[in-house]
Amino acid sequence: MPFGFLIQTLVIIWHILFGYRPDDLTARHSAGPWYDHKAQPAFEDTLAKLRRALIAARFNGIGPAQPDPHKYRDNELACAAAAAQPRKPSDNTCN
Repeated sequence: MPFGFLIQTLVIIWHILFGYRPDDLTARHSAGPWYDHKAQPAFEDTLAKLRRALIAARFNGIGPAQPDPHKYRDNELACAAAAAQPRKPSDNTCN
């Protein structure tokens, strides 16, 4: 049973950090009119959303060995912004 509590806790933490969208309940209310009394998503709703996110991440085209092109673009932008700032000669984080 402790493993089940751990998994439930991890799912809830994922939902709080990454899965929460305010319009989810609005979409749920429009999809099922019997859900109009819900003020918070149920654990089953969160679990279903996590399943969809895992499936989407599995088929997004970027594998674990492939770099994410957005990460490199963000690094380039950060380095360009840092290059525009006056800096000390010893500060060479983007070289």
